[in-house]
Amino acid sequence: MKHQPKKQHRRSTPARSAMKLLCFVLAVVLATMVAATVYFQDTLELLPGFSREFSPLTELSRLFSGLSTSPGTDTIGGSGSPVVNILLIGRDAREGDAVSRSDSMILFSFNKKTRKAVMTSFLRDLYVRIPGHGSNRLNAAYAYGGRELLDQTLEENFGLHVHGNIEVDFENFAGIIDVLGGVELELRQDEADFINQETGSSLTAGTQTLMGEQALMYARIRKLDADGDFSRTNRQRKMLSALMYSFRDTNVTGMVRLIGELLPLIDTDMSSIQLVRYAAACLPVLASSDPVSQSIPSAGTYQDKTVDGMAVLVADEAEVRAQLRSSLLE
Repeated sequence: MKHQPKKQHRRSTPARSAMKLLCFVLAVVLATMVAATVYFQDTLELLPGFSREFSPLTELSRLFSGLSTSPGTDTIGGSGSPVVNILLIGRDAREGDAVSRSDSMILFSFNKKTRKAVMTSFLRDLYVRIPGHGSNRLNAAYAYGGRELLDQTLEENFGLHVHGNIEVDFENFAGIIDVLGGVELELRQDEADFINQETGSSLTAGTQTLMGEQALMYARIRKLDADGDFSRTNRQRKMLSALMYSFRDTNVTGMVRLIGELLPLIDTDMSSIQLVRYAAACLPVLASSDPVSQSIPSAGTYQDKTVDGMAVLVADEAEVRAQLRSSLLE
């Protein structure tokens, strides 16, 4: 009777054991994330336009693969860049207006590598090249072609890729502030006087909680300071920083509910899921530090000129690009 050969058992090497352990840990982490995302669907259903076709695995792959990119590798926010750029556009549209210009343009940038957030105001009188329309003030780009052309103009002139836009007009701006419960700001007496005159309020100098119409008037103050639009945009960034500070401890579920309330008051080219994803990425950073604040152009990088009868700000493009790369990438 022939003896059957004994089966040879592979020895488990340290490397093989480590690989098995790594695969097991990754499987557990992935399963936990998928389960958490499925559970999170109940909260996401609060958002308008949410569908049960939402796939946890698809969303997870998007989170791991990064954000949408532009072709240019040298563009801030483009291919391979760690920066996410969201443009906040305040429109001066009023009832009956067929065309409106962008009265306020603030770029909120978040660097995934350095974990730094930056708010950059682009002054509306900045003289720039507008693709297909020659040169004009920056706010004319929106009037010519909406947010798409405004995004293209920022990319051509300053090397910025915008991932998404959030637009709001003056009427809805006041409603947004009311939904958020007001904004707490430090007022000068002349600022309080201006707001009182426009709204019939009785504010005084010092820390005040401004509601919708009051906050709108504060954001539009322009003639109290010699530098005009520079101080106006600084007030707008100051207000955004105050709002971010007041909601810095909000958890993701609370943020989803808040986004659901605000969506009817804004116009955006981003999906509700994208808004939640960006908010969730930024919350931990905002909880630990305030955003850096700056304006384009900044002191020393531009000249006041009159071009074709328009009073404009002609910036040194090379210096502006250098400022943006330094503030957003370093």
